Order: sequence, then structure tokens, then C-alpha cells
Amino acid sequence: MPARAATPLDLRRVSALLTDRVRDSSGILASALPAPLASGAVASWIRLLPGLMGLQGRLRVFLEEYRGQLRSTALVYDGHRPEWVLLILAALPEPGGADSAFRLLSGVSGAAARAGMHRIFAAVPDETRARETFFQAGFYSYTRETWFAAARTSLASSAHATTAREVTGRDAHDLFRFYTMTTPHAVQRAEQLVISDFDVSRRGGAYDPPHLIGGNPLAMRRERALIDGDELRPRAFALAFSGMERHPHVAKVRTQDGDVDLARDLLREATRSLPPGRLVTSPVRSYEEHVGRALLAEGFRETATSMLFTKELAIRVEERALAPAVVR
Repeated sequence: MPARAATPLDLRRVSALLTDRVRDSSGILASALPAPLASGAVASWIRLLPGLMGLQGRLRVFLEEYRGQLRSTALVYDGHRPEWVLLILAALPEPGGADSAFRLLSGVSGAAARAGMHRIFAAVPDETRARETFFQAGFYSYTRETWFAAARTSLASSAHATTAREVTGRDAHDLFRFYTMTTPHAVQRAEQLVISDFDVSRRGGAYDPPHLIGGNPLAMRRERALIDGDELRPRAFALAFSGMERHPHVAKVRTQDGDVDLARDLLREATRSLPPGRLVTSPVRSYEEHVGRALLAEGFRETATSMLFTKELAIRVEERALAPAVVR
């Protein structure tokens, strides 16, 4: 049966499938948080209701069934940019579950295209069944991301004087410039971020997963956004989000030129105001290895690795270019 949008009558079945799959993670084919932390990525039934009722919210719910049996379901975030993000894709662990997930992905892609979206993103566990399902559905992987976690961050004062300050809307250009300097071209092409996406005063889309940060945007609240550098060159940024419900805190640091000490200093500063008693996590991409070393030095441990996938739904049109004409 073709994939379809879920309705309030599907609430019990969708909740049951998500709860059951998250418990052992064998049927999680995509998740905004890695499998060991995926329970925090699943919305409660109260948060599911608006998406099931078709209200104009940020959450959409889709499912695929066969002869009345629910075989896969997906929660989708509709953010502030022309893109959807798969918060979680869960399917039955039996052989038919992967086929169902493939059909569900095709249905979600069609719905996104009809809604005017340009692309879909998903964080996929680094295992064969999940990867192959997304490849077959027309997605491609543009980077790898490893999650680190700690019970709490260090409260020790920095050994170095920090010049970091809170980000304002006027920093959008500097942040975009720093992003382009420190991000591989393949990732920039996949994410398609522009200067306005870095404007914190307008809730720029760069601060929503899966771009500068990871996790479930519906269960996170931004606490800090820091930038370090001078008028000539930005050299680092740091973000800290507090988790709501079961979602862990999420912190993100990136520094230029592999500066591990600066990464540690900014991590301490950014997470200082996060409420205690909750796990602190940090996603580190394959081109940010020095940040991983900083996290390990601060007591973090590797939790899991995901591959970031995207599917383009709109054809990119090349810009017009003028060539010099030879006049005789």
C-alpha cells in the first residue's frame, strides 16, 4: 500500500511501533539522535497530535502499512527553509520492513516535492541495511558524524583568556564566511546555506538540525551562541542547546586551524549555563577531528556514528554567465 500521512486514528499504532523499535534500535533506519540516544528523538503522543491532525505545525507523520499491519513510520520536521528533516524512521525488523521503509521514503519524497521543498535530510546509522535503503531511495551521503556524550561538562575555569562573545544578527556575514572557510565544498553543496541562514535575530535556518547542530529541533532550546575572532577574521563559534523532555543537551564547537585548546575553552563557556542533571552530547563531523580530541580531553566518550544523507528534490539551474566577446 502506498505511504500516506497519518491521522489521529493511527496514534496508538504509530506510538507503539516507535516505542518498540527505539527499545532495541533494530528497526531504526534514521534518527536525529544516534540509536543509543534515540528515545529523546521520539516525540511524545502530545507532540504527535498536531502532526496527526494536519495542523500547521512543524511536525509531520507518515506511515506505510500492508493489509492493516503498520510496517514503518516516519516523523518529519518542516523547518524554516525549503527542506524537510527526518527526525526518525522506524520499521519492523523483519525482511519486509526495509521494503516498507523504501516505499515510505518514496512517499515522503513525493509529499515534500508537492509541498515545494528542495531537499530532504536524514541521519542514518552506519550499518548496511539502513544505508542501502536510503541509497535505493535516491539519497546520497555527504559526510559522517560521530556523537560524543558526557554526564556533565567540566566546570573548571579556562586557562586562557577567552575573547568569545554572544552572536548577534550583525555577525551573520562573519559566521557564513567562517562556515565556508572550514566546511568542505561537498557539504556546502548539500546544505545550500546562505548568509541569511546565519542571522540569529531571524531564527536563521543554519541553527536547525542537521546543519551546524544535530538533534530534534522540536525538543531543543538554544541557550548560547558564541563567536570568537576579530574584525578581520572569525576563528571559532560555539552553540549550546538545552534538551526538553527526554532529549539530552547538545553542544557544538568548531575552531579554525585545528585549535584544540580554543575548542575546549569554548565548550566550557558555552555549556556553563546548561541545566544540570542531563546528558550533554556533541556531534562531530569527519572534518572536525580536532574537536573530537577536545571533547575526549573534557571527559566525553564516543557514543555512535551516523551518516548524513540528503535527497535533492529540485533541479539546480546554473547561473547565467557573461563571456567576453571578441569584436573585430
